[in-house]
Amino acid sequence: MTDRFSIIMPCYNNADLLYNLLQGYSLQTFPKSHFELIIVDNNSQDPNIISCYNKFKNQLTVTLLFRHLLPDPFALNSARNLGVNIAKYDWCIFTDSDCIPSPQYLTEIQKLINEHGSNICMAGIREFINSKEIVPSKIDSSGVYLSNFPRFNSSSNYGLSKDRRLGKIEHLPNTEHPWGHFYGCNMVFKKEHVIKAGLFDEKYDGTWGYDDIDLAYRVINNLKVRPIYMEKAVVYHQDKIDPAEAVNEKSIKLKDLKNPNYQYICKKIPGYYEFSNREFKRFGLTII
Repeated sequence: MTDRFSIIMPCYNNADLLYNLLQGYSLQTFPKSHFELIIVDNNSQDPNIISCYNKFKNQLTVTLLFRHLLPDPFALNSARNLGVNIAKYDWCIFTDSDCIPSPQYLTEIQKLINEHGSNICMAGIREFINSKEIVPSKIDSSGVYLSNFPRFNSSSNYGLSKDRRLGKIEHLPNTEHPWGHFYGCNMVFKKEHVIKAGLFDEKYDGTWGYDDIDLAYRVINNLKVRPIYMEKAVVYHQDKIDPAEAVNEKSIKLKDLKNPNYQYICKKIPGYYEFSNREFKRFGLTII
């Protein structure tokens, strides 16, 4: 059986990164007639966003929505909810507009659905690559270019070169706080489960993070949906942050303590504060 997927991504500027993402989806081994891309633009000032759409609109089924007059362009959750509401297909794949899928990405997701059934949700990892060094024309259907691309210690990943969830995420569903390993750059849910869970909580808009974990908690905990690790469905995160940038423990600590999204999720999910402390300690960081 071949399912159909609606791939939903908020977008804000950085058309060069969006171009590489669309190139990745144009090279999928999965049938192009079985997936759609929904790009929700949060009032970008980059004029090349529309150029990306025009470049790929005849190769892929792409919908580009422009949102204007937003209180804050960092409005991921209202954008995702808009994408869910117009999605044509039963499965919603959530990603970020700076994440290039591996060529087998959708094929690997299909394999997991065939293996585990439809009462599942899925989370995969990201590989960190330097966007400044990518040659778009070298992104091909073999996947060799991206799989061999140098990784680096990303400051967006606490200075680690490998996704910080590794060591825990592989053990889904049998790991502590399984919903804590779902990140919006690479996760999959049935559309009906997202809607039954109440969609993304738009109170998280305007500030970074934790909205994806919140949705996963409601889907897994309230709807009894089984979380699965997508080992081979990898995305490549195009990092624009200087690889030499140091990760400062104090800045990480203060960032999370002052982040209203972090405070909000700690109130919503019992035990999440304690869980997050244990996760930080794995990397020699604290938020106490």
